[in-house]
Amino acid sequence: MSKQTGEKNEKVSKFAAKLSQLRKERGISQKKAATDLGVSQALLSHYEKGIRECGLDFVIRCGEYYGVTTDYLLGVSESRNGLDLDASEFALDGEESESTVSLLLQATKNLLNLLPVGADERTRNFIYNYYTLCLYRGATTMAKAGILPKEMFKLDFTLGRELASAATAMEDAKFVFIEDKSRTGSDLSEKTALHTIIEKAEEHILNTFILEE
Repeated sequence: MSKQTGEKNEKVSKFAAKLSQLRKERGISQKKAATDLGVSQALLSHYEKGIRECGLDFVIRCGEYYGVTTDYLLGVSESRNGLDLDASEFALDGEESESTVSLLLQATKNLLNLLPVGADERTRNFIYNYYTLCLYRGATTMAKAGILPKEMFKLDFTLGRELASAATAMEDAKFVFIEDKSRTGSDLSEKTALHTIIEKAEEHILNTFILEE
């Protein structure tokens, strides 16, 4: 097998893996994805298994459908939306446990990668404002604990924290999701750091607010 043929097969294999991964992450059946993408389920199955090679127009459709760049689909880049956020650079002492800052950074990367490439200004502003308010709220707590200098803040810690919480709630209320994604049927065999963070957050919420009778 020639080098050129080998490189071509590798690209097809990477595209197949990404295509299958994105569908499973969204919890979408192969039948629904095929219908939405305008192909038969059998053909999509062949694409996801790397049996058949698709045309460039289909790659572009998949990028628009899943909200990722064609470079990501083709395995050229690991960034889904063009952002270069390498959490591995921030790992603490090489630790890989779920409690490290590295996990939080990786989960943030997972979350930002879900932001559609063609997102409008309203969506981008929501993401920016939401992250800013959450980080500010955490900073006020750290300042109150003496970890950050109080000179960094104009507002009283307690007031700033409460106002940030209220502003975050308002951002949530203003932002309307276009499509209600299914909460069931997602294939968690390919768990990401974001899956882990969501599980831990929901477990904390249930333990805090749901009392056992």
